[in-house]
Amino acid sequence: MDLSRSETAAQGPAIGPVTVAIQQTPAEVRIETTRNGATETVRYLPAGMKAGAEERVGTFRWEGATLITDLNTHINNQAVTFREIRSLNPDRTEMAVEVTLTVQHGYTGTAVNPSTTSPNSSTGKDVFLRAR
Repeated sequence: MDLSRSETAAQGPAIGPVTVAIQQTPAEVRIETTRNGATETVRYLPAGMKAGAEERVGTFRWEGATLITDLNTHINNQAVTFREIRSLNPDRTEMAVEVTLTVQHGYTGTAVNPSTTSPNSSTGKDVFLRAR
């Protein structure tokens, strides 16, 4: 992750290097993220397919050269949805990841300061550099 151009790096306590490895087969996409020495792997199935109820599995789809993943999970016992939109620069040396986190709290409302996101959503953009 390019910490100087990534919004995640500017939030909360300082984070160290972050690496992402993406593998795709015809049946799934696996995204492995390593930060602060801990690695997390998430499986994504093609949009419309269902995984077992016990599995933490998201869905993916391609829109042209853009990879879109959705993951429903829990943070501190609160249901949340992550949408990540990944795209490469023309030289394929940088990957931009636009992240939207939506808290599924079960009600809707009107934002005090209307914006392009709902009051229960937060967005950010991270930039990753290709390893040499």
